[in-house]
Amino acid sequence: MAQADYRHQPIQATKPAGKTESRAWMRTAWFRLLAVLLIVELIWPFLLWKAGLPQRLDFVTDVIAGAIVGLTMAYMLLKNRMPGAMLVIIAITVIWALVGAFEGQAASVTLWGWWRLFKYPLLALFIYLISRWPNDSARLIFKFLVVTLVFQVLVQFAQYATGEPPGDSLAGTFGHKGVGAYSVFVFFVVCVGLGHWLATGRWKYLGLILILGLVAMMLSVTKFYVFATAVLLIFALVLHLVRGGQFRYLFLYVALAVLAGAIFVPVYNSFIATTRGLKPLQEYMTRDAIESYLFREEESAQEGLYKLGRGGAIVYAWQQIQRDVTTTLFGYGMGSRSYSTALGIAGATLEDDLYGGGGSTSLGVWIQEYGVLGMAIFLAINFWIMAKLFRLARRTSDPYEATLAYGLIIFTFFWPIWLWYQKTWLYGMVMICYWATLGFLFQSIYPRLRRRSRRPRPSWVEDESVPAFFRPRPRR
Repeated sequence: MAQADYRHQPIQATKPAGKTESRAWMRTAWFRLLAVLLIVELIWPFLLWKAGLPQRLDFVTDVIAGAIVGLTMAYMLLKNRMPGAMLVIIAITVIWALVGAFEGQAASVTLWGWWRLFKYPLLALFIYLISRWPNDSARLIFKFLVVTLVFQVLVQFAQYATGEPPGDSLAGTFGHKGVGAYSVFVFFVVCVGLGHWLATGRWKYLGLILILGLVAMMLSVTKFYVFATAVLLIFALVLHLVRGGQFRYLFLYVALAVLAGAIFVPVYNSFIATTRGLKPLQEYMTRDAIESYLFREEESAQEGLYKLGRGGAIVYAWQQIQRDVTTTLFGYGMGSRSYSTALGIAGATLEDDLYGGGGSTSLGVWIQEYGVLGMAIFLAINFWIMAKLFRLARRTSDPYEATLAYGLIIFTFFWPIWLWYQKTWLYGMVMICYWATLGFLFQSIYPRLRRRSRRPRPSWVEDESVPAFFRPRPRR
């Protein structure tokens, strides 16, 4: 089927017939659970910080996510239906739980490692199996992401106006030292903005998102933004050409990228570097500065431990799995390099580790826990997801659905970068947005329900395959 072209068409989403029908899905239990999870993840870190409460109280989202996972499992048992993704999860669980058992690891630690790995991917199954969305949902998801980014930037301005200095904690509602989670969320929205340009050829939303991201990252002093955005833009342009796009657009967008960099550098140097006594941006680009940043070793906040730079963490992780061939292939097992201060548990091979597992990057921990084979499986799953999304983006008649598909393709392709950059797999807000959107799109890739009647009706109102608990209650 030929690629859909939205460039010369007005972007209009199909709207439900009536006002009552259009809001029926908002009264379902699945939507309320998802909304509560999003709201709590969005504001709870900020409230914990401002109330002066200990971070170990940050378990509320785990409780809600646990309810979602439990309902997903119950649904699969009641319907006697198990998607292929669940079979993959079971296979990974069995293999790497056994590896951990052979290392002498307690079952509780393995269970914690399983929860950290699959808590959010199971949200995609929850959305795919249980949720029912109205016709214009892709547009609503896209607008939600843009509005959320606007909201975060406004919160940052309010923080700055009330005396919070630019830095790691000037991160909107992401809380104290929340710049890591905030920056990855900004990159996710940038990917979706690039997806909107790829789907429609329109650049206004992309320009707005890039400017908002630039302001947000300047306030939080995230120098990585310019370089990461340039790489994302290059990949989007390559995707544009692979899809059959016109070459002449390259010059325009390359010029815009250069202009953005030319604006960012002097503004950062005069506004951020001068006021905080930091080095000018160009001094961070020298070879010595980059090597020092990537391979530094400094004392951690935890007594007796040291923190590795991102480059050093990967080198250290690779060295650690060279014990024997089996360890190189399978690592040390699920949860073996993870810990929980609140639960008082730690991986079997973590006790005598001077670096606490490998630093502040998820990629180093994953290499040690799952080995070469585990990382190869992860990459293979990502390429499979991207192939499915690319096919959907080229065939769908909804420009916003194509927007989300292209955006997730870009973000998925760079998973190794996100895992290297931060502990992205543990950042709730961006993980909820990513996996919920992926589950929503897979409903279009694999239609789960065949309507028994040709009479048009909202699928969430009278669908007999959905348990009664998940259907909207009629208004009295």
